[in-house]
Amino acid sequence: MNTEYAVGNIRIRLASQARRRWFVALFYAVLAAFDLAISHLIGKETIGAAIIIGCGILFVGFWIIFTWIAGDMRARGDEREMYRRGQAHYLAYYFVGFSLAGAIIAGSYHGPDPITPLLPLALRAFLAQLPKFLLWATFFLYLTLPQAILLWTEPDIEEAE
Repeated sequence: MNTEYAVGNIRIRLASQARRRWFVALFYAVLAAFDLAISHLIGKETIGAAIIIGCGILFVGFWIIFTWIAGDMRARGDEREMYRRGQAHYLAYYFVGFSLAGAIIAGSYHGPDPITPLLPLALRAFLAQLPKFLLWATFFLYLTLPQAILLWTEPDIEEAE
């Protein structure tokens, strides 16, 4: 795991567990904003496209830093590190399976049924957008959750000076 990311004169030091946890939380906040923009603003006027592009650029920047810090997930290490990575994949994909099941269940409410016309318009619009939001969220979690688990659970790393 890399503990420092440097671009020019800008250095991001993430040797402490607290800093890595703040970074993971910030990364998922940006990811949620991007998911919300994709699921609700696609097909809207130019302001929607500008918001999606802005969130996408911010997400790609954080994605580059995130993958650099977490390291290559396919890289071989010692047995302890391989066990930790395998455990992170198991936990991540177990959660992603439940998220996918939730997206499928939410998608079943998309068609006409006897309850939906009785709901307020705002709630009906929310239920119509929910499957798309959950599917994008599941896709993003599939890509990022093992690295996030490793960054979140790794104890403080001693910096070599």
